[in-house]
This record gives sequence, C-alpha cells and structure tokens, in this order.
Amino acid sequence: MVIMQIIETDNRYMTGTLPVAERQEQAARTTTAPRFSETTPVFSYLFWKYLVDRFAALGMLIVLSPLMSVIAIAIRLDSRGGALFHREQVGSRGKNFMALKFRTMYDGNDDQTYREYVEKYVRENAPYQVDENGARIFKVVNDSRVTRVGRFLRKTNLDELPQLVNVLKGEMSFIGPRPDVPFAVAMYRDWHLKRLNARPGITGLWQVCGRKAVPFEGMVRLDISYINRRSLALDLKIAFLTVATILKGDGS
Repeated sequence: MVIMQIIETDNRYMTGTLPVAERQEQAARTTTAPRFSETTPVFSYLFWKYLVDRFAALGMLIVLSPLMSVIAIAIRLDSRGGALFHREQVGSRGKNFMALKFRTMYDGNDDQTYREYVEKYVRENAPYQVDENGARIFKVVNDSRVTRVGRFLRKTNLDELPQLVNVLKGEMSFIGPRPDVPFAVAMYRDWHLKRLNARPGITGLWQVCGRKAVPFEGMVRLDISYINRRSLALDLKIAFLTVATILKGDGS
C-alpha cells in the first residue's frame, strides 16, 4: 500500500496533475533522517537494518562465492582486463567510497558520451532516447562499450553481486537510494541532496518502479519518499519486488 501511494504521488507529479501547492510542498520537504551509530537504540529500525545487512551480506558472499568465481573467470576470458570494476561513489551524508561491480565494459573505454548524458539527465531530466512507441528511456541502452558477458550480467543484475562487500563494510545497504558518481552529485540542486540522507542501497524504490521510465527528479522524489517512510516492512516489500523485477530479465 505504501509503495503504491508513493508511485501514485510521483506519477501525478510527473504528469502535472498534482496540485501546485502539493508539488511545492513535496519539493521543499526536508528530512531529518537518522543514521546508525554506536548509540542507536537496540530495538530501532536502523539497528536491525544494520545488523541484517551485515549478516545477510556475509552469508550471501559465502553461498554465492562459487558463482562469483565462475563469473569472474568468464569476464576474464571474454575480454581484456580485470573482473572487478571500482568506481568512486557518493554515499550517506556525502561520504565517498569505492563501489564494486563486476566489469561489464571493455577495458579503457571512453566515457565521454556517458558523462554528457548524465549532465543532461541531472540538469534537464532528459531521456537517453525515445523508442518507437514514443516512450522516453532514461537509461543508456545499446551501449557498444558493453561486452558479451557484460550484457548478460546487466540483464540478470549479476554485475551487482560484488556490492555485497560494500554492504558488509557498512558503506551500502541492501535497500536504499542508489549511490551516484561525484560529478553528478556536484550538479545537484539543494533539495536533491536529501537523497543522500541514508546509506545507499543495492536496490530501492527506483529499481522496482521501472527505473528506465523515471526521470532524474522522479528518482529523487522516490528516494526522499523512501527515506521519510522507511521501515522493515517497506524494505521487505521492496526486496520481494526486486526479485520479481530481476526475474523479468529486462535489466531494470
């Protein structure tokens, strides 16, 4: 129910049917989202989320290590370069960290086109392209930089598995806003920065709400809505919806 309310509000905002007063209130809403620390109450949501994240990440790394080893070998055999991709990301409260993913692109590729699109995406809510049905796609598609193995990993979301290490280290969570790159965050407006008031997640509302069809400011509003409403129940709903999204196999 909560997820449907968030989606409905966001859709009304993007289609212009949300009253102007509500739009202004939504954009101006601040959040005083707490963060985990050694003094966090034992029975609080953040305490249990932090605990579950750590133990679940450790267990999944142990169980999935054979699969991850096979993926690493396949990447190395498919193209030149290492199996892992390291990229600096902006996490909770603007703290930078190195996020891990399986490498899905050719080593040494030129990212200028990607950077130019990200700038238009953040500054103008611009789509990457419009398909034959007139639908706007807010994601880089048909990227020639992606390897054969990389296309499979992206379609199945298996390229995200190394981020379990980031969760284990406490830099990320399973559920939360997606981390962004520093050059994109540098273009944020003040209210966009509210999405950084939580530990970034491997998945979140954006992923289960059809991220390819969501413009940048729509993603930000979803993230802020999640931070304001987050609970273990909402996290579980997002986790189940994430599994359903992955099974669709469209790389969302």
